[in-house]
Amino acid sequence: MEDADSTEPACRASTEDWKKALDRVVPCCVVLKVTQTRAFDTEAAGSAYATGFIVDKQRGLILTNRHVVTPGPIVAESIFLNREELPVYPLYYDPIHDFAFLRFDPSRLQFMEVSEVPLAPEAATVGLDIRVVGNDSGEKVSILAGTLARLDRDAPVYGRKSYNDFNTFYLQAASGTKGGSSGSPVIDCQGRAVGLNAGGKNKAASAYYLPLERVVRALKLIQAAKDAFGDGTEWPAPVIPRGDLQTTFVFKGFDEVRRLGLQQETERRVRNSKSAPTPEGPQHSTGMLVVDNVVPGSPCGGVIEAGDVLVEVNGQVVTHFLTLEELLDNAAQDRMAGGQGKVQLLLERGGLPIHAEVEVTDLHSVSPNNFLELAGGAVHALSYQQARNNRAVVGQVYVAEPGYMLGRANVPKCAIITALNGKPTPDLITFATVLRALPHGARAPLEYLTFSERHRRKNAILHVDRQWYGPPVFWTRDDAAGAWHPTVDYPPGAPPPPEPSIKLLSNSADGERPPNGHCSAATPMDADAAPETTSNGAVSPRDGSLADGPQAEMQSDDLDELLRCCLVLVDIDIPLVALSDGVHSRSFAGNGLVVYAGERVGLVLVDRNTVAVGPCDVNLSFGAHPAEISGRVRFLHPLHNFALVSYDPAALPPEARAKVRAAEVLPSPPLKRGESVRLVGLTKHLRVMQRTSTVTNATAALTIPSAEVPRFRAVHEEVIKLDQDFGATFSGCLTDNRGRVRGLWCSYSEQVDKEEREWCAGLHAAVFYPWVEQLARLLDQDTPAPPPAASVLDAELEAVLLSKAAQFGLPGEWVTRLDQLDPERRQVLRVRSCVAQSHASRVLCSGDMLLAMAGRPVTCFHDVERLISETAAAAAAAAATATVSAAGSGAGGASVSLGDDALDDDAPPSKRPRPSEPASGSQAEQPASGELAPASTSQQQVQGGQGPGPGRPSMHLTIYRSGCVLDVEVVLGREDGMGTGRLVHWCGAQLQAPHRGVRELGFLPEGAAGVYISRWHHGSPAHRYGLYALHWIQQVNGVDTPDLDSFLAAVAGCNDGQFVRLKVCHLETTQPKVLTLKMDLQYWPTWELRLDPSTCTWRRLQHSPFPFRPAPAPIAPS
Repeated sequence: MEDADSTEPACRASTEDWKKALDRVVPCCVVLKVTQTRAFDTEAAGSAYATGFIVDKQRGLILTNRHVVTPGPIVAESIFLNREELPVYPLYYDPIHDFAFLRFDPSRLQFMEVSEVPLAPEAATVGLDIRVVGNDSGEKVSILAGTLARLDRDAPVYGRKSYNDFNTFYLQAASGTKGGSSGSPVIDCQGRAVGLNAGGKNKAASAYYLPLERVVRALKLIQAAKDAFGDGTEWPAPVIPRGDLQTTFVFKGFDEVRRLGLQQETERRVRNSKSAPTPEGPQHSTGMLVVDNVVPGSPCGGVIEAGDVLVEVNGQVVTHFLTLEELLDNAAQDRMAGGQGKVQLLLERGGLPIHAEVEVTDLHSVSPNNFLELAGGAVHALSYQQARNNRAVVGQVYVAEPGYMLGRANVPKCAIITALNGKPTPDLITFATVLRALPHGARAPLEYLTFSERHRRKNAILHVDRQWYGPPVFWTRDDAAGAWHPTVDYPPGAPPPPEPSIKLLSNSADGERPPNGHCSAATPMDADAAPETTSNGAVSPRDGSLADGPQAEMQSDDLDELLRCCLVLVDIDIPLVALSDGVHSRSFAGNGLVVYAGERVGLVLVDRNTVAVGPCDVNLSFGAHPAEISGRVRFLHPLHNFALVSYDPAALPPEARAKVRAAEVLPSPPLKRGESVRLVGLTKHLRVMQRTSTVTNATAALTIPSAEVPRFRAVHEEVIKLDQDFGATFSGCLTDNRGRVRGLWCSYSEQVDKEEREWCAGLHAAVFYPWVEQLARLLDQDTPAPPPAASVLDAELEAVLLSKAAQFGLPGEWVTRLDQLDPERRQVLRVRSCVAQSHASRVLCSGDMLLAMAGRPVTCFHDVERLISETAAAAAAAAATATVSAAGSGAGGASVSLGDDALDDDAPPSKRPRPSEPASGSQAEQPASGELAPASTSQQQVQGGQGPGPGRPSMHLTIYRSGCVLDVEVVLGREDGMGTGRLVHWCGAQLQAPHRGVRELGFLPEGAAGVYISRWHHGSPAHRYGLYALHWIQQVNGVDTPDLDSFLAAVAGCNDGQFVRLKVCHLETTQPKVLTLKMDLQYWPTWELRLDPSTCTWRRLQHSPFPFRPAPAPIAPS
């Protein structure tokens, strides 16, 4: 390589010179793949590509930008020119300037020899031809040309909330670098680095380069520390003194400084001094440094003011940033050695001299090296960088990422937490101490401020959660190891969090309670006799009704007061780690209806556009009394738009328990077109709104299209349409003039042109009433019981007008028969699609018209579901009889249960019921006069289960297909009453069994199809290597993974840092592919959320150890 002191002008460089220089430099440049695993300071979690170049080949040092390495936890690899990949570890980043060093082990580079790029900051001159060598816009190698135009440009400003360099000059050229070129060397024709590429303008070709003077100083100190530490792969933590006044200076020319009041004598003295360092030596300056801002609470606060002109530091005229930094760094080094660490300043303020002695701040002490991970969020001490950006005091509790707990309290990113539970929190350890004293489930007042409204404190309620994410984790940076170490013991030695106190309700509850806790079923309009009730006031399952309600119509005010006691506002918050089943939002809100108010438990009915999935936090605000308590999801209907949430009456104040009552439900007769109803609901201010409306359509068949990301959608549903409502998002209930509930006014959501659209419609009471009764009976038992499962036809049906069906070839006799059976609807049901890998998918085809079930003609969804329910109930009864008979026959053969809950080995894993599920299906109400008679269970099923689906009931269907009327036998499917009950988190990917919304699309990949990716997290290996949602993982290292257990077994032997080979299949393209992923158990351990079906609570289970400790290397035998 040519002598570094050579100063041959760039204009004389030939093409050959540049070729030789690039041949030396290009092999020294590496592509950096950097993943920030957690949000920290100014940076969010994410993954990006950048550039670095080797500056010490012997020790393995790579120079790049600070905003590439970031001060937070990262995982990074470097890809060399020959495509070898090695891990790199952060060694040092400057607290202010945009440069950092990574280290790698040169001995692990096997197939190429590397050299290093010499640093020559003195070679940077105006007019110098340069080349920027790096990974520009994601390209492997990119070489951009330019000419240095300025050496004294102000440091670029990237944004108020972003990292910004300051107190330095930058170089400027028109090279037009873009994303991916950060950290590229800016070289001259001799192959020397004269600058470090840092940033540029989006709307111009200007690029900004960091001068290398301070980089050279840091590199020499790092090299000296390593030499003193000794050979080997281990490194000492670098000690690089960095001092600052917590003051930002800007360079202004003498013309501007003079207007600030600079004395003429001072200007003359400064002009005569050679205080500006240049490559040619000290030169006369053309301006001076002026104070731009001072961080509040710093040693200079109240001493230095904006507009002060800096004249001298320690008696030396200072007009350049390099000179100032050298003096401040020396003071910081003096303080590290036990000295005072102060400097003498001479400034001028409005022409008056100001003498001050100030303490120099150690920049590393105001740059946080730890953070508290809190329910997916991150809080740490406010850094000098952000304190300067927002003019705030360093060290306050800063929210780098709200996560779940703080986000639920509406605390935004970049907020400052000032108090928790009534106690001031000036620093992180105080905040952590107060938080640790709060039990899980506690609700504590939180005070915070935002920089945009810094003069006004805001208040919120913090819901303490340790269920979804576990306890808070305290992370500390280890500069020697280039990693972060976690612990849950923070503050160290503090007592563990207290257990949540559970308030139990005694048998003699305060206040009068209604005699019946059940959802009160009003007497049908054409009935006179009062029904029977059980001894404890529960609804008799024989007739499903209770005592008559009030006979007279109620006035509007009385109706308001009656229904206020039944209405509830339901707020749903879903953690990021529990966004299962394709749910499209993290929070929902809507109206709920108390349908059961017992001594042990209460039940609230709500639509599934509010309660979309089981793993969530439920907050109930009662209209009867100003009280808020938590609820628990107890049942999610797999087809219909309703869910049931339970609450503990003991958690309510006595006044609220006395006022809350169950709504009186009238399941029959159904609403009809032209009837008058009251639409009633609660506003967000818990005020009752009601209006009288007329039913315009009581049998509107729904057909909601599938969303881009599959999720729950209501099917087989006929809804109620009104002439007037309260808008597209106001839900509630439909009542008559006596306050009896005739239906639930539900919120629906669908995706139209990739945009969410919400609307409301009514759900008949007959749809949800049997499920309310069945779940209430289960919860009234002394022993916990799982929610009921639903027997379903694994095919989606749609309504087609008989006139259209005739054009498709439906025989005339069937058109006439169906028309006479249902003259109002005049429709036939047609198969729209079948659930993938179900028995129905092997028997039915899209376009088949369903004419009859079990020999009974059907024209509407209600007929279909009633016949299915009766078939499932009959099968369960037959199974129970067979089990009792087998048990009573004495020793001999084993008893065989033919119940509805028997396992079907042919069913997909997500459809296999849990062993603890009850045998009974949904309890259907007794048919009214004129309705279809109950269908009998298939004789094959009752006699021994020899039909096409062993262990589950089947239905005899009459269908029309391609000009023929056919009779087929279809095995019924079975869906869990809580949806997905298991979520595995592996390498940042959320895995689950494919939910019904996916299977309804009609496709599951051949072979292993039980491990479906429903979500991935930023900054994780899944993000880094492209393991995104809507994929199935079919194999791990060549081993099939048909379900979650087999997947966990396959990855159990994979160690941290090991690459695994995955075979995946995409939902949309159905194309299998193979990708590789590097395990990261340090930041992304393997764990899962699992549902306890008997209590409907979720538990967090850890599969890989956390905090993670690498396994010790095996000891070789002697």
